Amino acid sequence: MRQKENCPPPPPPEEPCNDCDEKDNPTQQSINVIRTAWCTLLYQSKGSVSQQETKFKGEKELFHEKKCMFVHTEQNYRRYRNLEIIAGTELIQTNDLIKANVTKIKDWNKSLNATLVTLVKQIKDSKAKFNDLNAAACNLKRSYNDKCNAAQKKALTGITSEKCDEEPKPPVDACKNAGDQIDDLICLPGGLSSDIDSIWQSASDVVGIQIFSNIDSLEPLQKDLSDKSIKFDKHISDIMKARKGELDKLQDDLVTSVKSITQAAVARNNARAEFEGYYDAVDFLCCPDCDCIAVENTDANAKQDDCYDCPPRLKNCEDEICTICDEVKTTFCCPENSTPPPSYTED
Repeated sequence: MRQKENCPPPPPPEEPCNDCDEKDNPTQQSINVIRTAWCTLLYQSKGSVSQQETKFKGEKELFHEKKCMFVHTEQNYRRYRNLEIIAGTELIQTNDLIKANVTKIKDWNKSLNATLVTLVKQIKDSKAKFNDLNAAACNLKRSYNDKCNAAQKKALTGITSEKCDEEPKPPVDACKNAGDQIDDLICLPGGLSSDIDSIWQSASDVVGIQIFSNIDSLEPLQKDLSDKSIKFDKHISDIMKARKGELDKLQDDLVTSVKSITQAAVARNNARAEFEGYYDAVDFLCCPDCDCIAVENTDANAKQDDCYDCPPRLKNCEDEICTICDEVKTTFCCPENSTPPPSYTED
């Protein structure tokens, strides 16, 4: 039987090859020489297959390591890129808007301060006028209750002194409300004087609040926030650029690794094909199967002439070789809807 698993050492010419009955003739001796050389090539090819398979395995492991590094670096780059696009842009834009608002508030605060200063001055002037009015009300009250003015009081209001026995008489129509009006003139200035004091105190408190609110301090705070925001955005941008550079380098390494693994795979496949070719050749040479050679003439129509009366023996071999042409035509054709072969980088 033929040995399919391993190529046996070439036997000496006097010993048979496996189960074949070798003839000791010049043809067999020539075959033995060729078989010995091809067996050596077969062993070398087997070593080459092992070498290429080991190389392909190493290149594949290296590819997956580089792929893992590339994926993790890409994820890290995307985090910083998204952070810079969203958070960094929002932060810088917000600071620009805050700066504009602080400038506007500062102008409002300046205008408010000027308005409050003017208001306090006007309230102060009004307070002095109300003090004069209150003093005039006090003088009116004294004069209104002065005994010396009893006749005038009676004439205006119809009210007489409590010590007089006269009955009150209503005043003339033109003065029928004079009493109430005089009471208002005496009473209201005192209330108004207290009100102007409250207004004065409130205005002073508002001025104090406006001063202690320290709106002007917002400007340096905003500038400090803006500077730190710019530094933060620059830090994120620098890291993003660094990760991008690392990502580009890892991508180049990954492309190189794909090229290497492809070269290793093709070299492995070539070595396998070469080994199979050597194996089939040695297998044939160990026990040549030449059934196509005609032992005797079976073709009744074989051409014979006066010079050569021996019939041809290799016509069947010619026909069998010709059938290989048909087989070669479909060797590299894939059936329709067939699944494409996997990539060399796939597990």
